[in-house]
Amino acid sequence: NAGVPMVAITGNTNRDYSWKNMTQESKQLEILGPAVKEVVRVEAIQRLPELVRRAYGVATSGRAGPVLLDVPEDIAHGEYDFPEDDLYADMNAINAPAYRSRPAKDDLARAAGLLAKAKRPVILVGGGAHLSGAQAALTAFAETFNIPVAHTLSGKGSIPCNHALALGLFGRYSRIANDIIESSDCILVIGCKMGEVATKRYTLPPRHIPLIHLEIQAEEIGRCVAADVPLWGDAKAGIEDLSAEMSDSAASQHTARGEYAAEVTTRMTNWRMEVQERLTSNEQPVNMARMCHELNNTLPEDGILVADGGFAAHWTGLLCETKAPGRHYIANRGFASIGYGLPGSMGAQLAAGDRPVVGVTGDGGFNMMIGELETAGRLNCGLTILIVNNAASGYVKALQQAQFGGHFQSSDLREMNYANLANEFGCQGIRVEDPNDLAGAIQTGMAEKGTPTVIDVVVTRDPKKMLPGVDNRTAPIKKGDRIA
Repeated sequence: NAGVPMVAITGNTNRDYSWKNMTQESKQLEILGPAVKEVVRVEAIQRLPELVRRAYGVATSGRAGPVLLDVPEDIAHGEYDFPEDDLYADMNAINAPAYRSRPAKDDLARAAGLLAKAKRPVILVGGGAHLSGAQAALTAFAETFNIPVAHTLSGKGSIPCNHALALGLFGRYSRIANDIIESSDCILVIGCKMGEVATKRYTLPPRHIPLIHLEIQAEEIGRCVAADVPLWGDAKAGIEDLSAEMSDSAASQHTARGEYAAEVTTRMTNWRMEVQERLTSNEQPVNMARMCHELNNTLPEDGILVADGGFAAHWTGLLCETKAPGRHYIANRGFASIGYGLPGSMGAQLAAGDRPVVGVTGDGGFNMMIGELETAGRLNCGLTILIVNNAASGYVKALQQAQFGGHFQSSDLREMNYANLANEFGCQGIRVEDPNDLAGAIQTGMAEKGTPTVIDVVVTRDPKKMLPGVDNRTAPIKKGDRIA
């Protein structure tokens, strides 16, 4: 669902004893099949090189995704003298996307015509821009034609958050983007499924606004929002081709939207002034906005912020800033399950080398993966993980507060000192109760290169303050209402 290219090599039972109640035997192909792009089962040892290439080819082509390479025990333990000319790699599958499809010329001309007439166009970008490596092309396109850009959680960083044309997050939570979308006269969607969160549960964008949808998966076009012009193709290639199609009118379009672009800058400046009190709050327990503010101030331009599911992603997605184009913000989207924060940060740190990696997770999510602290320490992962400690499954409790008027069920957790727990794992543990200690704690964590640092941030226990804004799912539920 998240479009991550991955080949998972799994073992399976010895075929000589299949379905004779072997230890841990299960129908794993049937179980895992719906969760992957393709299941590749090795039935003949001589076909291993071919099937490995197949797995990588599928994982990196089209919309990238996971592939299961299933190897029975007897194959894994077998021996075979492979011909040398069988042992080669498909060099196209080293990177994703392996191949770039391009939108049809006629569709590009129609899209260019709509944008040329638009006085207030807006670009809505999702994670497909990152998967395609389209960040530079997108930034150049926006600057050339003076079109502001809003992003989903997974699209964050496709254009720097501090760029003059950046509108920030759109959908469930928004800075100014939702208002700009409402008043736009043409929408260009790039690499975005336009699902529930992005559309604020299918209330955005207004249907009367012409919409162009550039998407690598043809079946996603029109699935959630109707597209007036479909652009079926790779995000980077599509942006480049659309820019070329519009090049003759680039200067006039840029000039015509000068006041519009200036309006965006002014409105974003006003928004920053409005949230300044929350960003610099000295209240205790720590205000989540203040935590995001300190992350913005301490993370360097090349730093990576990893966000768990739940409100860790929504707070950081709304308030944290990327300072350069690229995947400097990694949120657990797709199914958005909590528990991703620590292992996701570990993966980012191992891949990023010396670049600083900071993760944000809740206490509920951290509890699910706490044993991985031992793994992180053993692997010398110098990551920093902030635990938003509200002694609750925060998003669940906040929704229960909004919908059930203070009646809570299974959303409270025990009070824990996670800094002490981290120390017991041989990691560096820091507990922060005063917001003025946040910056120093984050800097201390980033300076520790060979040991994980856990920062236990004590935040509000008040469910009315746990979300960054009003969630569109929080319709009050009264006794007798039918809710399903």
